[in-house]
Amino acid sequence: MKAEKKILPDSASLITAAAEHFVATARAAIAKRGVFYVALAGGSTPKGLYQKLATSPYLEQIDWARVHLFFGDERCVAPTHDDSNFKMARTAMIDLIPIPAANVHRMPTESGEPAEVAKRYAETMQTVMDGAAFDLLLLGLGPDGHIASLFPETPALDVTDSLTAHLYVEKFDSWRVTMTYPVINAARQVIVFIAGEAKAAIVNDITTEAVTGLPVQRLAPENDYYWFMDKAAAGQ
Repeated sequence: MKAEKKILPDSASLITAAAEHFVATARAAIAKRGVFYVALAGGSTPKGLYQKLATSPYLEQIDWARVHLFFGDERCVAPTHDDSNFKMARTAMIDLIPIPAANVHRMPTESGEPAEVAKRYAETMQTVMDGAAFDLLLLGLGPDGHIASLFPETPALDVTDSLTAHLYVEKFDSWRVTMTYPVINAARQVIVFIAGEAKAAIVNDITTEAVTGLPVQRLAPENDYYWFMDKAAAGQ
C-alpha cells in the first residue's frame, strides 16, 4: 500500500500537524475501544512531537490514563544513556504528562543480552495488548532507508515469527532491538516522519524507485499509512 503523503511547509508545521493528528487518533481509539496503544519512535522530529504533546492545548485533550506507550526500537544501552530512545521520550514528554508509570513500557535493556531484551519485550506486548494491534505506530526514516531498527542487509528484516528481533548494526557498533514487519504492518495507523533537506535524496530514491529493496520500501501496512514530510525533505 502506498503512503498518503502530507507535506507541510517546514518542520514546525509538521510537528503541529502531527500533534493534532496524534490527539485525534488517541481520542478516537479511546472513545471506540477504551484504550490507545501507541509505539513511539526515536529521532529529532518525533522528539519535537513529544515536546509539543506535553504542552497546552494538546496535553489536556488526551486521557493519558488510557494511553499505553511502547517503543518501536531501542539501542541496547541503559535507560539513562543519552542514546536511549526511552530517555529521549521521558525527558521530552513522559515526565511532563499525567500517565501512570505502569502504562509506559520501555524495552528492558538492563537485562543485558539483546536476545533476552527482545524476548522479554515481546512477552510484555502480548501480556498488555493481548493480541491487539497498535492504534498508532510512529517511525522515522534513516538516510539508508531504515525504519525502526530494521536496517538494510540485517537478519531482522526477515523475522516474521516474532513480535521483536535483536540485531547488531555494524556501522554504528550497536546492538538494537526492534519490532518486526508483522507488528508494524498490522497497526491501525503507521506514520513515517521525514524532515530536513538531508532526507531529500532518500525520498527521491524511494519515490522514483531509483533504488529498490530498502527497508522502508518493504513496509506493507494493512490499514492507514502516512508520510508526514516537510518541503525540504520532499524537495526533489
